[in-house]
Amino acid sequence: MWFAAALLWAMQPDPAALVPLYEQALAQRERELGPHHVKLARIARDFALFHLKHGRQAAAIPLLRKALAIDERHYGPANRIAAEDMEHLAALLAGDEALALRARAAQCDDAAVAARNLAALAEWELSRRNPAAALARYREALAKEQQASGDAHPRYAVRLNDVALLLDPPAAEPLLRRALAIQESALGPQHPEVAVTLNNLANILLALGRLPDALPLARRALSALEHSLGAVHPRVATAASNLADILAAAKDYSAARALYERALRIDEKALGPNHPEIAVDLENLAALHDTIGNKAQAAKLRARAASLKPAN
Repeated sequence: MWFAAALLWAMQPDPAALVPLYEQALAQRERELGPHHVKLARIARDFALFHLKHGRQAAAIPLLRKALAIDERHYGPANRIAAEDMEHLAALLAGDEALALRARAAQCDDAAVAARNLAALAEWELSRRNPAAALARYREALAKEQQASGDAHPRYAVRLNDVALLLDPPAAEPLLRRALAIQESALGPQHPEVAVTLNNLANILLALGRLPDALPLARRALSALEHSLGAVHPRVATAASNLADILAAAKDYSAARALYERALRIDEKALGPNHPEIAVDLENLAALHDTIGNKAQAAKLRARAASLKPAN
């Protein structure tokens, strides 16, 4: 039955027609093997992931709960398979239950799974404005990622970025340079992840007042994203704004204005002219117009930005 369902999945153009096949396979396995057999967990998990692929989150949750209960009973809570069930389920839940699942998955014997969930816990701490707790979690994630992937893997470089962005600029710089070297070696100089680190490092150097060092890095980041994602991608808009910030600090106001306006055009096209995130582009432009004395234009831009922000 399970082989037939999988074969039909490959041949059947209508995903809805596969739901009863999954349900039949699940019911048959439970009758044949009992409610706690590990093979039942595998079908439940696959059925849940099928639902997720087609946007049916609510249908996936009870199946993942079933898979987790079986896998945890069979393998133990620190096993990778059980922890991945926790991870999948946590991504669909909110509040204390999701947090508790992440915390349990972070204790997994598999270092890669532990690293991912430690990073998710750090992000939660950041959302609660607890940077010290977030930094502690990110440091744990970094150590686990080193254990899982080694210290020359792009995933390790991502964790270096996470830690660096919560440190003071002098401490952050060497971590970001190390991350950049790893990514350039593993991914090539024009990969989007390289551009992220270039921008992060440029911002750190800007904070340190080292504008001549920051500018070429921000230019490289923009060029890399244009090359890899195209000239009108929203991430290009972010990189253009980042470079404009540095140019404005260097008092190259004409070049900064051109880049802020480019970022605004890209985001308006990608998001629509009334999207709340457009307000950030407008406020960047307004600040520049204030700096160069165009108070009326700055006020006009700020008024438009205010109209786009959601009411509190």
